[in-house]
Amino acid sequence: MQMAPGTGASAATMPLVDGEVRKIDVQKNLIVLRHGDIPNLAMPAMTMGFEVADKKMLDGLQVGDKVKFQAKVIKGKAIVTELKPSR
Repeated sequence: MQMAPGTGASAATMPLVDGEVRKIDVQKNLIVLRHGDIPNLAMPAMTMGFEVADKKMLDGLQVGDKVKFQAKVIKGKAIVTELKPSR
């Protein structure tokens, strides 16, 4: 699947997207999320794996947790750049 490049929007203006953790692989620095639309990537809702910008983002997360996140394309890959629990 080819992704549209980021819009160049700053992190402050990029939306936080709702997601649900489906799988975590700390060794591969990977999280699989079921997520809503990601407007800045022109990506529809789906379940897919993302690398995370910082492995520490995975600390304390469990499968089934609800999260809010931001992702952007870095070197051709969709990378989660912000990740926090939903409240």
